[in-house]
Amino acid sequence: MKCYSSRKGLLSSYLMLFICLLFLTACLSDSAGTAEGEPTLMGTGYGIASSTLVVQNVSDARAYFSEVLGFSKPKPDESGKGLMAGTTGSSIPLADNSRINLLSLNDSLQLDRKDSFIVDFLEQHEGVRMYSLSSSSVDATQTWLSSQGFEVDSIRGFRISTDSVKGWDGDNGGPQIQMVGVGVNKPAADFPHFVQEASVPYDRVKSDWLTFYSFRRSFVKHSNGVLGTAAIQIAVEDLKASRKALRKMGLRELEVDHEQQMARFELKRNQELHLKAPQSPEDELAKFLQERGNGVFGLVLEVDDLQATYDTLSTKLPEEALRLDTLLDRVTVFREHAYGVQLEFREETTEQGLLADKLNINFAGKLDSTAIAHAESLYSKYCALCHGEEREGYAADFAPSLRSKSLLSTSMTSNFMRYTVQFGREGTAMAGYLKDQGGPLEYIEIELLLKWFNEMAGVEKPTELSRDPIVGDVALGATLYAKHCTTCHGEDGEGITAPALGNAMLLATATDDFLRYAIAEGRDSTPMVAFKDSLSKAEIEGLTAFLRSRASGWDVPENDTISLPSPEEYVLNPDSNGPDFELRDGRFVSAEQVKQALEDSLRFVLLDARSKVAWRQTHIPGAVPVPYYEEPEDFIQHIPNDSTFIVAYCACPHAASGRVIKTLNRYGYKNTAILDEGILVWARMGYPVRHGQ
Repeated sequence: MKCYSSRKGLLSSYLMLFICLLFLTACLSDSAGTAEGEPTLMGTGYGIASSTLVVQNVSDARAYFSEVLGFSKPKPDESGKGLMAGTTGSSIPLADNSRINLLSLNDSLQLDRKDSFIVDFLEQHEGVRMYSLSSSSVDATQTWLSSQGFEVDSIRGFRISTDSVKGWDGDNGGPQIQMVGVGVNKPAADFPHFVQEASVPYDRVKSDWLTFYSFRRSFVKHSNGVLGTAAIQIAVEDLKASRKALRKMGLRELEVDHEQQMARFELKRNQELHLKAPQSPEDELAKFLQERGNGVFGLVLEVDDLQATYDTLSTKLPEEALRLDTLLDRVTVFREHAYGVQLEFREETTEQGLLADKLNINFAGKLDSTAIAHAESLYSKYCALCHGEEREGYAADFAPSLRSKSLLSTSMTSNFMRYTVQFGREGTAMAGYLKDQGGPLEYIEIELLLKWFNEMAGVEKPTELSRDPIVGDVALGATLYAKHCTTCHGEDGEGITAPALGNAMLLATATDDFLRYAIAEGRDSTPMVAFKDSLSKAEIEGLTAFLRSRASGWDVPENDTISLPSPEEYVLNPDSNGPDFELRDGRFVSAEQVKQALEDSLRFVLLDARSKVAWRQTHIPGAVPVPYYEEPEDFIQHIPNDSTFIVAYCACPHAASGRVIKTLNRYGYKNTAILDEGILVWARMGYPVRHGQ
């Protein structure tokens, strides 16, 4: 999982339970059309970001939400600086990446003038005073809202961490959160704020939503069973006017129920905003509005088992605090018992629960029957045609057996099998199956298949392999290859009845010891025999070195091996002009442009953000290895901080390279870019690669 910042990073659900558009035709005549601005409003934001509960004392509220309401208690060091200056905060993360933020006033004198509403609010109330939606670009959000006639605050940047930034850190020292809201000096309580988080890879979250949600669901647990925020309920005095405002903002109206005085608006996937007006002058909403005016009345939280949630809550709360509605399948905690916000719990849909079970990898144990059945169905649909119904291999296109313990156990601690399935093998029948490479599978589904392969083959622990390079006699290896390997693997490594060993992707993902082990030990359940008894250690090492030398192509000279560049060699073509790259989103440069810059001998610096082991296996010509986990200070002094363009790449293709570029930005480097496709796609495209010592 090095392509992701952490397993506890951003993970959420990919179910898109869209509400039937027939609701729109059922609305009455005062239902105006919806704006088509939703992509501008939130972009690729993931939906509900947070509900901020303003309380008198964060520590007391944290304890109550944990010990009484059943939310996992944040770690002690997660209670500290609040979002605004002069506040103390704590956050309760949910599996769908939404959060319940607890915020209290620490020092009113430190508050920004725009945040003085917190003081006014706390003088009389506790509750959700503001809520936020995720936006991938608050600049675009602000422009859109202004164009629609809303009075919009200026964009504000916040750093929620007080830790100093050092090393190759993805944090470039700038704002970690940017936020914009409606209302200049006093933000509206019934309209959302919009937040952009520097750490969120919005494009990846959008394309791999199942993956983010599934992993996060595995690690973010609450004893009350809460999974996410399904809806935010907003009390309004004038339903018609509030509906019109949200439609103008760009949200899609799903349903209006005039009898119940409520309207539903779609956010992302199954998330919604609910507008609710009083049905009588004496009901709870009327009391709320009289006390506070328009604002957040309640949160609708999704749980995996409603009865279990009720049982958990009923052991801690008094009878009058809790209501179980068997007709609507809802459990409600009244706002008097939840710091001023009503909490309504509903059970997740059967479809979402089943999908979660299907993708439950269970890192601590074995796959359960539901996950196994899903893995079997994925294999049958996408793999069995070539690899055989029983993973025996060679059903078509000489696809190898996936029963081999040798292959699977030596792949458990590397990305060899993972990248094989994700990116495929260019020039062979093995296509790339990762969704963002044009395939049908998300990352989590490929991980499920890999674990299923291991379990079906009886592989319980990895075969530990060295990461060190193997030095051998390449000429001897070439002779041995011609004698022992060409019949199956082809004279030029093209693959005949066995894998294509001359494939750039294979050599980019296989370490030297991975190749050596396969030669020495063979591959059980395949025709690949063990050569450890017929070849000497020196011969096996020579054959390994020969295969590694083919990373640049089968016909390259034997002296292609490149040594680590010295600081004097960091700048490519130092006497030439620099490239005029066109960057996507101001950050990403295409592989085609970088290749052309190399061919045109232009001046720039090319950084390989992976490990030195990966650099030795395969790298782009001229690239300098700068592992993202090593200290940058000694290295950076050798990089010119002028107009010279600096391009970084990794395999992910943006995580490690993104960290390196953000670190360079922190040090004041401005002409920087990330190779959009990454080294593996670069190799798959047939662009030049080298291997190093």
